[in-house]
Amino acid sequence: MGALGNQPAREQYRTNLDSISYFIEDAAELAKKHNVKIEVIVNAKHALELERQNNIAIQNGDFTDEQAAGIGEILSRIATAIESNA
Repeated sequence: MGALGNQPAREQYRTNLDSISYFIEDAAELAKKHNVKIEVIVNAKHALELERQNNIAIQNGDFTDEQAAGIGEILSRIATAIESNA
């Protein structure tokens, strides 16, 4: 739970014309290698991106669960301390 109060800045990844150009070149090369249309490569890339986003969402849920559990433990200790002093 250490990152909750000390969260580092997130990296921002942006695309530009060069990244698009490289992707098209790579996609054309893969299409030629596998003897398929470039649309097949683009669709495969899209499927991989959906899988990546799903994995990120799962990992984010795990982090949220860990943080919620940590907060729950802290609240439990606070409640116990208050009850013992009452």
